[in-house]
Amino acid sequence: MNSFDVTRELFALALPADEYVVVGGGVLAMHGIRETQDIDLVVTERLFVALRGQGWRAKTRPNGKPGLKQGIVEAYLDVNCSSFERSTSWLLKNVHVINGIPTIDLETLAGFKAGYGRPKDLADLALLREQMGLKLPTIPQSAS
Repeated sequence: MNSFDVTRELFALALPADEYVVVGGGVLAMHGIRETQDIDLVVTERLFVALRGQGWRAKTRPNGKPGLKQGIVEAYLDVNCSSFERSTSWLLKNVHVINGIPTIDLETLAGFKAGYGRPKDLADLALLREQMGLKLPTIPQSAS
């Protein structure tokens, strides 16, 4: 999915813009850096409960935290990892809006990617360095 596809999917859900923010590969797609296969959101607790009530399927994240899924969209209460954390309220106050869609900024995304350190995250960090010329977080020794 490219930026248009992500935008279309999220507009179709008609979520309250002040209660969610796009994170992960969806941000990269919105910036035209690479396409994505799914859309990850961090949502308020209120929206999380509402989505669960609308039949979104429960999903347990690898870290044991709860998530919800409907089609290609996944919703979480946070995306924190041990070495990089931002509260949901911080993410919602510091959105970067693209085509009317609230996303996290590339520097914050890079922090999460570096913190997770999975091979796909390291590949995304390389893309960000190459295509955007950003000064990005150092990859933790344990992740390399």
